[in-house]
Order: sequence, then structure tokens, then C-alpha cells
Amino acid sequence: MIRILLPTALLAVAAPTLAQGRDWVDARFRQADRDRDGQLSRGEVTAAVNRAYPGRRMSTGRSRILTNFWFDRLDRDRDNAVTLREARAAEAEYRARFDRNRNGRIDPTERPAVDAFLRNPAR
Repeated sequence: MIRILLPTALLAVAAPTLAQGRDWVDARFRQADRDRDGQLSRGEVTAAVNRAYPGRRMSTGRSRILTNFWFDRLDRDRDNAVTLREARAAEAEYRARFDRNRNGRIDPTERPAVDAFLRNPAR
């Protein structure tokens, strides 16, 4: 399964984020923010995306595609940086999208939709 750090990303952000919520996003954001300036650069998101694939070689092209996809989704104000506020907003958006029964977490019955999205996030 592909795991993306959401906004945090961060993005690699997505399946664990949905399951664990805001605290997880905050922790992953701090981990990804290598220069501790309170925002994620495209390079920091690239590094986070690459770390989300432990023991797996990812092509430079695939890494670039995933980085650009997540970075562009997260950087809502288009200032070329992802803030913690933007990361939290993305987490809330994805939770609303995939938590169909609105119980605050992604249940096993909701998980296939998340996995399908992570395999092909452009859909």
C-alpha cells in the first residue's frame, strides 16, 4: 500500500493521517519541517514522500509526481510553502471525504476507498 505523508502529508500524508487525526498531522509536520521555519518547502515534502516508502526504491519521476501532487494540493494559498494550518485543513478535508459514517476515524469498511485514492490520487 502506498502511504503518503499528508500535509504533513504529509502528506505522506494520508491513510495514517485519516486514522489518527490532528495530533498525527502535527507530529508529521514537525518531522518534515527540517529547517524548523514553520512551513514545508517543496524539497522538504519531497524528502517526506521518499521517507514514506521505506525499503522501497522509488523512481525520481514517481517521487516528483507524488511531491507535486501533494504539494499543490496542500499549498492552498499558492505561496510555495505548506503551513501547519494548510496541513490541518487538508486532513479535515480528507477525513470528511472518507469518514462516511462520521465517527471520527477511518474504519475497515471505509479503508478500501482510502487505499484506492492513495494508489491513484489524481482521481
